[in-house]
Amino acid sequence: MALYRVFLAKEIVAQLRDCKRREREAMARFFDEIADDPYRAGDFVEMDDIGRDIQVTLIGRHALYFWPDHAVKEVKVIGMKVAGN
Repeated sequence: MALYRVFLAKEIVAQLRDCKRREREAMARFFDEIADDPYRAGDFVEMDDIGRDIQVTLIGRHALYFWPDHAVKEVKVIGMKVAGN
């Protein structure tokens, strides 16, 4: 059983519908992995407007932006962009 719950921003759900099946499956595996290991580091880190570290992981041609909210045992996936944009 996962240690944390993973929450996706509404925009990401819509974007996932447009992804190829292989990309969706890779992202689903990633969501399971960060639920099991919320301390997992991304490929790099960006800072949001309040100074919080946002982990960025590259999966295929996409960059996923997430941060662990340890107080409530959730990982929030807050953004998804085509890498390089």
